[in-house]
Amino acid sequence: MCARKLGNLAFVPNNAITEVAEDLVTLGQALSHQARVRILAILAEGERCGCELAGMLGLDPSVVSRHLALLAEAGLIVSRREGQRLLWRLAHPKVPLILSCLARLSCERTENDVVANHP
Repeated sequence: MCARKLGNLAFVPNNAITEVAEDLVTLGQALSHQARVRILAILAEGERCGCELAGMLGLDPSVVSRHLALLAEAGLIVSRREGQRLLWRLAHPKVPLILSCLARLSCERTENDVVANHP
């Protein structure tokens, strides 16, 4: 639905953003916790089960499960069952690009803050 609304625009005008603003807020909320961002980075390398993610993150499996549910609700990850295991992967190949763009913005902001605070 978003692709139909936005087309191939490099810049999204206000009227188009208004139509997808709620979806963007949901994505922002999904990315608002360090553990969820780390989960996405791990899944960019390939499928993992929740127990593997818990071990890699040093978090309780129930906490990881809640993070996975939020990421799935935001449409960033999907799962498939393999026997008793539930394997998670990125829902879209552009998720790593989104993370990379946000990381670059963060670095640029930090660099700009350093320059602004040092005459």
